[in-house]
Amino acid sequence: MGSRKSSQKIFIGALILLLAGFGLYSYFNRAGEEAKPPVLNVLMNNSIRREAVLGTYEWRSGDKIVLADSDHPAMFEYDETSTLEASKGQKIYMSVAQNEGEMPHTISSFEVYRKGSSEKVQDASYSVNGDTIVLNIQESSGDYVYKILMDYGDRGEADYGLNVLVDQQSFSMEKLKSLKTPYVGNHGKVGAIVNELPVPGSGYVQHYLGLKTEKEPYGVIVYYEPKEELSGNIIMPEEEPANEIYLNMEKNALILLSLIDNADEVTFKVRSTPSTGQLEDKEYKTSMTFSETELSEKYGSLENILDNKEIFPSVGE
Repeated sequence: MGSRKSSQKIFIGALILLLAGFGLYSYFNRAGEEAKPPVLNVLMNNSIRREAVLGTYEWRSGDKIVLADSDHPAMFEYDETSTLEASKGQKIYMSVAQNEGEMPHTISSFEVYRKGSSEKVQDASYSVNGDTIVLNIQESSGDYVYKILMDYGDRGEADYGLNVLVDQQSFSMEKLKSLKTPYVGNHGKVGAIVNELPVPGSGYVQHYLGLKTEKEPYGVIVYYEPKEELSGNIIMPEEEPANEIYLNMEKNALILLSLIDNADEVTFKVRSTPSTGQLEDKEYKTSMTFSETELSEKYGSLENILDNKEIFPSVGE
């Protein structure tokens, strides 16, 4: 336990150093621009870096006062430089770029909105570690904007927005339906179905597939692992209570069982570190199995489950 706490401290310390370095880069890269609030840098780890979008602000520089008005951050257009994918339970790290030396600041408010709506969902869950703001993602699946109002004392205040896609899935239903097959043993069709399925959470990738065809129960095994840059930092599925990763796996299982006529069960296995180029089953220490019998008892016949808008409310055709 002690070594785990120590490694967590080292990880946070490394992120703080990265944020500080990122802040210096942001400062020098913007030298000579008009006076305005500093950049708010965003990190998930040392490979995934973003910047929050600056919104409304009031800023004092010397004898000048600059006032800027904008839409609500929930209404902003966000691109890849200001958007992150995350899973419920993951952490996002933020730090103010020190443009002009030490700049005291406090958080006036930190709120969560659904993208495109100015109705607040809830206050964000966060903590502060030195100069680093640690955002704890607590929202269920959705497209969110995190709005943070920073108070810079005598210098002024500024609104920022960050777009975070939390555990979102999108299904190409017509393509999936075209891949329906009578047999688990049809490796080409089953592999194509799995390739069309969205991953269950942020940072997940799928490289391997197993088929159980020799005896009943016939089934499919899908192997998930983290992307290289998120090694050890993905959220694992939990059944009781069910988290978003588990619920997304259940949706994928419903699709597989409805499209493969003789499939009795689907198993998803997860490892916490990237694979090394070959399948090592023992490294996939987390396993979730969904049976056709249990899901039929819960949802009724799976024959037309793909048309159920309550389970699949938003699909990509």
